[in-house]
Amino acid sequence: MVEHLMYAAIGFLLAALLAIMVMPLVHRRAVRLTMARLQSALPQSVAEIQADKDLLRAEFAMGMRRLELALEEARNKCARQMIELGKRNDAINKLKEQREALKVEIITLRAQLKAAASRPAPRSTSQTNVSVVRQWGADGILR
Repeated sequence: MVEHLMYAAIGFLLAALLAIMVMPLVHRRAVRLTMARLQSALPQSVAEIQADKDLLRAEFAMGMRRLELALEEARNKCARQMIELGKRNDAINKLKEQREALKVEIITLRAQLKAAASRPAPRSTSQTNVSVVRQWGADGILR
């Protein structure tokens, strides 16, 4: 049993020794790849830096122009909708005026009907007035 523990400890120590020997190689490779990636990401000259700045300015200007166009389109759409609402309000007001005029006309006709019904009429036209009153009814509703 002690032998098994000694073999396990020797194996563990050999694995640790191999890891310590390989670790600097892996570390150097990671450092080299990271440095290469950073150098490729950074601009190499002042001209490249200026080109990057110009590209950012152009992208910003294009974005602003798109926003301006969208804003203008939204304003135009709002104006068209306001015009349409104005037209509809005019139509509604005209219909309200017509309704009020028709109400006045109905009231006038009802008053004339009541006046005609209460007046004694000549014998020949009396039958006509009674039929008109029967058609409209006493409350002014057409039957």
